[in-house]
Amino acid sequence: GPKETELLFFRKYDQKGLAQYRRRMGTIKGKGDMIVLIDESSSTREVINWSKAFALALLDIAAKEKRKYAMIHFSSADQIKTDLFEPDHYRSEDVLNAAEQFWDGGTDFEAPLQEALRLMEQGYENADLTIITDGECEISSGFAEHFRNMLAQYRAVMTGILLDKGQDSCGESLIPFCNKIYRSRDLIEDEIAVQILNSKVS
Repeated sequence: GPKETELLFFRKYDQKGLAQYRRRMGTIKGKGDMIVLIDESSSTREVINWSKAFALALLDIAAKEKRKYAMIHFSSADQIKTDLFEPDHYRSEDVLNAAEQFWDGGTDFEAPLQEALRLMEQGYENADLTIITDGECEISSGFAEHFRNMLAQYRAVMTGILLDKGQDSCGESLIPFCNKIYRSRDLIEDEIAVQILNSKVS
């Protein structure tokens, strides 16, 4: 069934993509906790498998390096779900459930960003935040400024990954609150993950 198919997809990704992470990451230690925000609006449907595979690759790194990891699933303002993965305290079933979750609604950035702030307030330290989205949403300049200030205060970094689905959306709506933005079509997954982990502001 679909569950088995997804498991196979992620296993295959794991074998190919993560072999390279492990070789390159080896010595990267002492980085912050991870918070990954995944856009599950209906417009991301065709690329959600890539998003989830990428998010699970980051989870794999977090697990190996004993960092806390949170996956925030977001879509419309009232569609938000957070999966917490504490090192050594979750099962493969939890990972599969996170992989299968898909809201299929609209797009609202403020709710997931607020949720990320809440996690940082509750002890996600020096966090590496990654938002994976097709970028079709705006946030108020006031909230963007507040969020940037909070990132600085919590010594956190926000990376945007723009899912280009062929069109030339420039992801301008990510600029106000991301330290760095990458496009999925320009990136090989293992390289971008290494860049995210190396770009920590100390």
